[in-house]
Formats: sequence, structure tokens, C-alpha cells
Amino acid sequence: METVRTVALVCSAQSIDAADSLPSNTGRASRVHALIRAFELDSKLDVIEPAPLDTRGLTVFHSEEFISSMFGAEPDSDCASTSGSEGDRLERFGLVDDCALFDGVEAHVRYAAGATVAAAEALVSGRAQVAINWEGGRHHGQRSRASGYCYVNDVVLGILALQARFSRVLYIDLDLHHGDGVQDAFLHSRRVMTLSLHHHERGFFPNSGGRVDEGRGRGAGHSINVPLRRGASDGSFIRAFTAVANRAVAAFAPDAVVVQCGSDGLGADPHKVFNLTTDAFAQSVGAVLAWGQPTLLLGGGGYSNADCARCWARLTAVACGSDIPPETDIPEHAFLNDYAPGFDMQTDAMLVEDENTATYLDSIIQAISSSFASRG
Repeated sequence: METVRTVALVCSAQSIDAADSLPSNTGRASRVHALIRAFELDSKLDVIEPAPLDTRGLTVFHSEEFISSMFGAEPDSDCASTSGSEGDRLERFGLVDDCALFDGVEAHVRYAAGATVAAAEALVSGRAQVAINWEGGRHHGQRSRASGYCYVNDVVLGILALQARFSRVLYIDLDLHHGDGVQDAFLHSRRVMTLSLHHHERGFFPNSGGRVDEGRGRGAGHSINVPLRRGASDGSFIRAFTAVANRAVAAFAPDAVVVQCGSDGLGADPHKVFNLTTDAFAQSVGAVLAWGQPTLLLGGGGYSNADCARCWARLTAVACGSDIPPETDIPEHAFLNDYAPGFDMQTDAMLVEDENTATYLDSIIQAISSSFASRG
């Protein structure tokens, strides 16, 4: 029996085109939404067309100098080809290397942020119980610096928009990489709790998210990190998520929840660090939705376009109260050939060791449980 929820999907032809231009995820958004339509999920969704967020909206979090520098510089500028103060400025704002400027960066930033804010506003107004922006989830962006393919931190902007109605927001990050930009933004806040499950080892981007990172000042105890080792399987991920997320929601009692659903932990993702299938995401997001709180679902990492589309189409179905089992055939549509050779919803796991032993997981869960207990 399907659970009936009002679910909004925020997207338009313009926002999809803007997301497709991101060099790290070229063409991904088109494939995600084509698969959602192929499964006829759009008939169950309230589709909201976003407006690009204006500069005033962006500077609710980001600095004016950062925004004006990003939009005012020439595309493809980098330190190697730009001399003097201009090159120094790009370096200062992180607009080099993995965040080098590109043609279309302004549209990407404005639509990614505008869609997340529109999704948050749908929850604030009561128009939807669940709102989705698969082009959002840019969790590494800092107030005045681009980082890790993230030119904007739409997540922070979305949480700030939610605070117009909801006094306590729980942010959950399922991406392979630590959600450092969101944690940093709310490090001193007791109105936002951040919970990130991610890979953590020396030298692995963004080199943050260890167990000892727990917030500061009034936000002490409100930054929860679950550092996982290589080869994390569905079983170890779900075990850690279930234990920690249930403790977090019981201790914090959030009024709304935001989930960043970066899919780069899938076993077939080019990173090949975690060894997850879409089951880990479906079960985790399903558990969050069962709490019954207004929930914002966002995208994030994910560098296999086909597997990312599989994952987020399945999560869209879960949000609508159903599911798309992995053995389901992919319907005929424009990108069908991308799903060869199996042409189904299955994502492949690797034959690798899960280094997250029961002893290790127990130690992490116990440490976090003790931290919650000490808060009273």
C-alpha cells in the first residue's frame, strides 16, 4: 500500500539545462529527469518551475564580493592564464582547478540556488510535505569560496529559508564526501544539527569530518560526523545510519529535515571508495520520511550519470510512497542506451572488502551515543 504524500519536484527546462552545463556533471540532470518521466512519476508530483535566485537572495549567505567576482570574471579564467591581481582574486575565491569558471556558471548558480529555495518555500507554505531539487546539494561551497565543484551552497540557503517557519532543522548528508560547507555555516548554531555519513581518511577531500568535529559555542554537540572506512556496504551504511539518525532525531526533535543524497558512494561510481547500491539510499531516505516531518531532498555528488539517475529516480518513487525495485526494466526513452548492458535499475557493487568491521561501527555508534547522553 502506497503512502500518500504531497511531493513537489522543483525543475524546469531552463534549470535542467543550467545544471547540465556543470563540467563535473555534464548532461546528468537531463538523464535524471528523463528517467523520472519514463517511469511516469511526474504524474504523482507537483512540479514547480524555479526562478533563478537574484543576487540579493544569494547574498543571504554568500559574500557580495564573492558573487560579483564569480559573475564578473571571464569564463575559463584560471591562474595559469591570468596574470597579476586577477589571478590572485580567482585563487582567493576558489575559482580555479575543480571550480574553474565556465560558460554558464551564472545560470547554474542562480538556478541551483533558486530551485532549492523554492523547494524550501513549498515546505514553509505547506504546499508540499516533501520537496525535491535534484540539481541542488552543493554542500562544499563556503561563504566566500567555491570548493569541490560547488560554486554555491544552495543547501545553506535552503536551510535559512526553512527557518522562516521551522525552528529546528536537521541536515543529513549521505554523500561520499563530508558536508563541510554546511557544517561550517552552522557550526555555532543550536537551531541546525548537521549529521554527515562519509568516507574519512588522511588526504581524502575535503579533509574534514572526523569524529571530534562536534560544533562550537552554542552549537557544541550539533555537528555529528560518522567517518566510514573504504568498502562501506549497504549493511554497514544502513546500520550506522539507523543507529545515529534515530538518536539524532530523538535528541534534537527537528521541525524539518534536509537530506543531501549525493550518490558518489555507489559501488560503480568512478570514485570506487564505498560499495553501496541504491538500497542504502532508498532505506535511509525511507526511514527519514517515516518520521513524518517536512523534508527537503537534494542531489549532490554522483559521477556516473546512469547510476545517479537510477538512484534519484528510485528516491523520487520512495518519496511518492512507492519504490522501483532494482530488477525493474528501464522504460524506453531517449537515454535508454546509457543503461546497457542490463537495461534495468540495478547498480553494481564491487567485490571488495568492507573495512567497516562490526567492532569499528560499534565504537563509532557508542561514541556518538555517549555524546548525545552527555547533552542531557
